[in-house]
Amino acid sequence: MNYALVTGGSSGIGLAYAEEMASRNYNILIVSNRDDLNLQAQEQIQRHHPDISVRTLMMDLATTDAAQKLYDYCHEQELPIEVLINNAGMFYFGASVEKPVSLSEKMMILHVHTPVTLSLLFGKEMKDRGQGYILNASSITAFMQFPTIAVYESTKRCLMTFSYALSSELKHHGVRVCCVCPGAVDTDLYNLPVNIRKWLCRFGVMLKPHQVAKKGVKALFWGWKRRIPGVWSRIFVALCLIAPDWLVDIVKQKFV
Repeated sequence: MNYALVTGGSSGIGLAYAEEMASRNYNILIVSNRDDLNLQAQEQIQRHHPDISVRTLMMDLATTDAAQKLYDYCHEQELPIEVLINNAGMFYFGASVEKPVSLSEKMMILHVHTPVTLSLLFGKEMKDRGQGYILNASSITAFMQFPTIAVYESTKRCLMTFSYALSSELKHHGVRVCCVCPGAVDTDLYNLPVNIRKWLCRFGVMLKPHQVAKKGVKALFWGWKRRIPGVWSRIFVALCLIAPDWLVDIVKQKFV
């Protein structure tokens, strides 16, 4: 049985992706920098899917050599990776120039360097054998030019455009590449109170992690190049694309 490799798979959307792939009878390799959460995720998935193998690896993916190390690890352990899900990410609000440059560098490595390198390394392997799947987790912010998330949205846009082009390169070789761009998701990422998150989920403004995972994996296997889960997210993207500069300036004056 082949493996699905999920980066950032120990919690949130990543864990939902791992659960979704396990439900499709894939063995799972979870990679994140939290060993405690890795073990919790392993136990949870194993409990729900006792017939599959769930492995974990603690690794800081925000380093320039992480992708090569992870690729080499899979070869050393003889793990056949059929599905690569690049989900690991980080987030912060605030004026970019007021944040430590090291924080932005870490984000750029985690959102661009590592997933792009993993896609190239495993993508070549998938192309050679004529089968494989790559899902890159972007965001609806890839369509925005919004103050306080300049580095975040630009890295997500880079990953989105890369995924779209790589999909065109590999689709005739049996390899499917999909970029999933969710909007607000019910996780701890935004530090919102639980009651507000429940209200947003009730009206469909915010999606549950398992909803994003199901829609994303379905789009991947159906051969879609890009998927924006949720009606409200698609509406928001359309509004962002036509928003005038003066409206963005008002937001900037308020938050930056």
